[in-house]
Amino acid sequence: MKLTPLHALVGTLWAALPCGFLYTFSMFSEALAKAFDFSESQVSTVGMCQLAMGLATFTAGILVDLIGVRRALLIGCLVNAGAWGIFALIANKILLVQSPLPVFCALIALSTWGTSVCTGSLFSALSKNFAGHSSGPIGVAKAQVGIAGGVLAEIFVGLFPSRDDAPERLYYIYFLSASSGLLVLLSLPLIRVFSQSELMAASAGRGDSCITPQWHLKTLIAITLLLVATTQACSFIDDKGINLSSAILIILALPALLLFPKCNLSSPRKTATVGPVKAALEAEKRVSPWAGGPAQMLRRPETWLLWFTVFALMGGGTLLTTNLGAMTASRSGPLASAATAVATFSCAQSLGRLFGGMLSDIVVSLRWARPWCFVALTLLMALAHGFLCFPGLAPLHFGVILAGLAFGVLWPLLIVSIAELFGTERIASNYMFFDGSPSAIAGVLLAKLLTSAVYDAHTETGSKACHGDQCFRLTHMSMVGIETLACVAAVVLAMRSKVVYETSVFLGVDERASSEASDDGSQMTPMRDNQWFIIR
Repeated sequence: MKLTPLHALVGTLWAALPCGFLYTFSMFSEALAKAFDFSESQVSTVGMCQLAMGLATFTAGILVDLIGVRRALLIGCLVNAGAWGIFALIANKILLVQSPLPVFCALIALSTWGTSVCTGSLFSALSKNFAGHSSGPIGVAKAQVGIAGGVLAEIFVGLFPSRDDAPERLYYIYFLSASSGLLVLLSLPLIRVFSQSELMAASAGRGDSCITPQWHLKTLIAITLLLVATTQACSFIDDKGINLSSAILIILALPALLLFPKCNLSSPRKTATVGPVKAALEAEKRVSPWAGGPAQMLRRPETWLLWFTVFALMGGGTLLTTNLGAMTASRSGPLASAATAVATFSCAQSLGRLFGGMLSDIVVSLRWARPWCFVALTLLMALAHGFLCFPGLAPLHFGVILAGLAFGVLWPLLIVSIAELFGTERIASNYMFFDGSPSAIAGVLLAKLLTSAVYDAHTETGSKACHGDQCFRLTHMSMVGIETLACVAAVVLAMRSKVVYETSVFLGVDERASSEASDDGSQMTPMRDNQWFIIR
């Protein structure tokens, strides 16, 4: 079987799922605490090791750029699955250790690094295989990552029902390890980075998929929306069963439909090949003046403007994902459900991941630099935390939805922006610098220290819990201020990046527009109709 970029895309969607499994620690944290008599602080320490490891995930990107996507993906898979496997053996007391807490911290940090290697490999491949039009594929893959934790949790609970603190819940870690390994290993044969000549050769032919090219992206979006809706619906059903788990598994397999060959043997229509070949050659000349690896990137002030913007946006989202339980419990007025709030945030951020990159393409098509989208996101996140300052269920849900959308859009927008600003040659190293360190520092400073300080300051003496809207109001007000500063940084970044877009990105937009405008109808437009692997 001859591999094509479409095969690589489908394989990437499946292999991307374990990148989101990392955030399912809460699935077994209560059972772990009960089995080892850990305090809440000790359990929290294990969970925080995931965030702290973000400071070192830039090494994962360097590894990807050094040894290539496929080798790095295999290493990341083995490290991730192996770390969770050892974690499961210790958690279930098959493997006995004298001091389990530091071992758990080391293992969960190691699994985080392995996941980062997989993340860098997969999104580096997407950025290179779909250069210039990667927003759609990256958005779908990021949506898969966003919903993956809920997907795995619902499948396991449907197959093996158990309480949150039951010893049987620790078997979930075995399931986590096996799923993390198998999904990547089974998808690995499909995933590779294609050379420029291979992409040019493919553009001159026709696709063999039974689904027509213009429906590729629409099909993947529909499948992802179905997966999000089914997973969210399952979260509200108490009596889960094997039927729901089977339904989710079937939906996960649906992207394989794009790989089914055509049933007819009709000859291909004649296509013009000069256009795509010329466009591919011109694309090699459209290199960002800021292109380079981390050594060059870190010397630029625009890098730190982007870093602070990402820090603020990640902080605004991480603060909610870490503290939504305490927030809903402490608010005045009608009782708010933590499960509903978490499900709402998850759904909103999945939709943001899915459509964020494609919406930013509209901005670029209007000849606005893509970083202007960060301005909108920081304002949206500020508005979200502004809503959360007010009492009542309506402000809570409005705030959670807006924060989830802003947090979700950030991920595909960040990858595409980094590729445009700093080039795709070292995309893994460059992207992992922004993926890890802002999240780690924001998690510690904003989601942990700031939130705890405000919460403890409003907790009555002798009480372990804070009650009232004042428990988090100052935290949300502080986030509004931080997002405002980030908005200013994003404006400066967008203005300074104008030169990059005028000398590289906008040229590609103009060429595609000219190519489509010059099509006389006797020939299909290769860049739009016959390049099956280019998803718009």
